[in-house]
Amino acid sequence: MTKVEWAISPHTESRFSCVFDPETCLPVEPIQRFLNYCRKRQLAPNTVSTYAYRLVDFWRWLESKSLNWYDIGLNQLADFVNWYLLGGEVEESGENVREIVAKRSPRTVNQAVTAIQEFYTYHTIEGRIEEKHFTLLAHGWGKRGAFLRGIAKSNPDRRKRIKIKEPKLFSGCLLDEEVATLANACTTYRDRLIIMLLRSTGVRRGELLGLHLEDVKDLDFSGRIRIVRREDNPNRAMAKGREREIPIIYHRSAIQETFHAYLLEEYPPQAETLGGGMLFVNLSSKWVGQAMSLVRLNKLFDQLHKRTGIKAHPHLFRHTFATRMLQDNYLDQYVQQLLGHRSIATTKDIYSHVLNEMTLDQYLREEEN
Repeated sequence: MTKVEWAISPHTESRFSCVFDPETCLPVEPIQRFLNYCRKRQLAPNTVSTYAYRLVDFWRWLESKSLNWYDIGLNQLADFVNWYLLGGEVEESGENVREIVAKRSPRTVNQAVTAIQEFYTYHTIEGRIEEKHFTLLAHGWGKRGAFLRGIAKSNPDRRKRIKIKEPKLFSGCLLDEEVATLANACTTYRDRLIIMLLRSTGVRRGELLGLHLEDVKDLDFSGRIRIVRREDNPNRAMAKGREREIPIIYHRSAIQETFHAYLLEEYPPQAETLGGGMLFVNLSSKWVGQAMSLVRLNKLFDQLHKRTGIKAHPHLFRHTFATRMLQDNYLDQYVQQLLGHRSIATTKDIYSHVLNEMTLDQYLREEEN
C-alpha cells in the first residue's frame, strides 16, 4: 500500500517527504514530482508533509476503485470527498481491499481537496494532463472595498468547487492587560521582547525564531523588521509565509527600548559564532549563545502560565494582532500583507467572521465578564 517515508537531503541534511509504492520500492512518480516542486517553491516542510499524506489517501482511494489519476473529473472528486469525509481508509485484507468508515473532520477533508487541486494544477501546467475544472475564478469584495465594485480592477480568487463547510472556531484574543501581565512576568529582556514582538507584528513562531540580527537592523530608524525565508537556520526555524517587511505599529518605543536593553545587557558574546547571527539565543546553561529552539520557546509560555495563570501561545498573539488591525479599519489587503497570507481569501476566511458577529470591544468585554 502506498505510504509516506522520510528522506534526508545530502546537501542540506533537511528531512523531506517521499511517497513510495512498497510493491515496487519506487517513488510514486506523479506525487513525488509534485512534492519536489513544492520543495523548490520553498513551501513550509509541514505543508509539504500534509500534502504528501493527503495525496497518499487519495491514491489509496484511486487504487481501491481501480481508477487512473489522470482520468479523474469533478464527479469522481466529489465521490472521493464523500468517502473521505466518512473516514474512508483503505486497508488490505488478504487479496481483497475493503473500506473502513471512521469520520474525518471537514478541515482534514478540505486539506485533501487543496492538495489534490494543487497536484492537478501542477501537472496541467507541466503539460502532462488536460486542465481539470476543480476550481472556479471569483472576484471577492471586502466590506471596506465594496464601493469600488466595477471601478477598481481586482485579481480573481481561485476557489474550490467542492468544499466542506467547517465550523467557525476562533481561538480568541488576549486582553491588553493580559499581554502586559505576561510581559511583566518575564525575567529577561529577551523574553519580554518576544512577547512584545509577537503582539505587535503577528509573526508566526517560526518567523520569530528565524529572525537574524540583520533582519532587525532598521528597527531603530524605520521601526520595521524583515521576515526572510532561510533553510539553513541552526535552530531549523523557517518562515512559512511571504518574505516581507513589517512595521511596528503598536508600542514601537517600548519595543525599541527593550531591544536595546537585550542587546546591550544580555546578548552573549559567543552568540556571534554559535548563534549564526540569530536574534534570539539561549542566555544560560551549556547551550548559551546557541539559537533559541522551538522547544525552549514553548517552555517559556509554560513558565509564564505558571507565573500568571494566563494560558497563551504564539499563535494566540497572531490572532490578537490581526483582529486588532481589522477592528482599527486597516484594509483587508494590508492585514493580509502583514500576516504573510498568500491569498486574501485566507485572511477573510479566518478573521471576517469575528467582525461579522461582534466588534472587538464587545468580544473583549464578554471575555472580562
